Amino acid sequence: MRLHRPLLALAIALLAGCAQPTGGFQRDGFAVAMGRALPFAVGVYGVAAAEPVAEGAAQGEAERGEPPMPYARVGAGFMIDNEGHVVTAAHVVTDTDEVLVKLADQRVLPATLVGADTDLDIALLRIASPGPVAPPLGRATQLRPGHWVLSVGEPYGLNRSVAAGIVGGTDRHFSDDPELLYLQTDIALNPGNSGGPLINAQGEIVGMNIRTVVGAYGTPGVSLSIPIEIVLSIAAEMRSGGSIARPRLGAEFDDVTPQQAIASGRGTTQGSVVRTVRRGSQAERMGLKPDDVIVAMNDKPIGSSADLARILLGWRQTAGTKLVVLRGGVVLTLKLD
Repeated sequence: MRLHRPLLALAIALLAGCAQPTGGFQRDGFAVAMGRALPFAVGVYGVAAAEPVAEGAAQGEAERGEPPMPYARVGAGFMIDNEGHVVTAAHVVTDTDEVLVKLADQRVLPATLVGADTDLDIALLRIASPGPVAPPLGRATQLRPGHWVLSVGEPYGLNRSVAAGIVGGTDRHFSDDPELLYLQTDIALNPGNSGGPLINAQGEIVGMNIRTVVGAYGTPGVSLSIPIEIVLSIAAEMRSGGSIARPRLGAEFDDVTPQQAIASGRGTTQGSVVRTVRRGSQAERMGLKPDDVIVAMNDKPIGSSADLARILLGWRQTAGTKLVVLRGGVVLTLKLD
């Protein structure tokens, strides 16, 4: 069948339109959206006097009369206000002799480490270069699976490298990170991306890129970012006190599996099951035990491990803390005095 020329032109136009993803993706790709956030993305370098090297290599340098070369952990970061505050990944800047920040205009400035939360891997820096305007900060809570997102960083030292992907999930929780939630994306994060901004299709910063979970045998995994709401909350506490006096529950917990739901006779996966309890921890003091299912904390219902992690992120006062748990079909209330 032959299409008449007008119909052929119409078909081509329709196909071209279908090929364009919506939600901020225009003829120029994400260039317009990137233009909003890119000026606030920075490179971050945690500099130390010398890189730890093998003993033989150090001896070789000494014999040749070569001084040990300074090295830097390369990461990324972004401004959170127009007062010179920058956030980045804590592992990039802790245990270093100096922190440097490279701005969009290629200036390199020394930075002061205001505070760092190594458990959450969030650090707050201050540079003597306040911006003229505040950065475009969005809301991670508005992200949904399938939304387009972008990253900016220094992967392998490639200056201000941009990558794109989609949101794969929100409120992701892992038992080995008891008090943290993540955004899941399929963006390719590499060494040098840690601490950089996650950006939505409107050019708003919605998270901090932190790491990639690699699958078995090195297969590509999922990339994880900390929601901007958590980053800003922790940064605000660092600005006021320099450190976070957050109590730790001392327990690893996870979602209830369908098998566990059936085995317990409940027929529902609501709640968060305790995996391990650390000796001497607050959890042990309360009497929490492995296989307990936590269904409420301080009168707030727990539907999943993400709910429990979210509550623990804001937990500051231990006295009077109350957990409602299911243990062997019995409902128990555990308290901290």
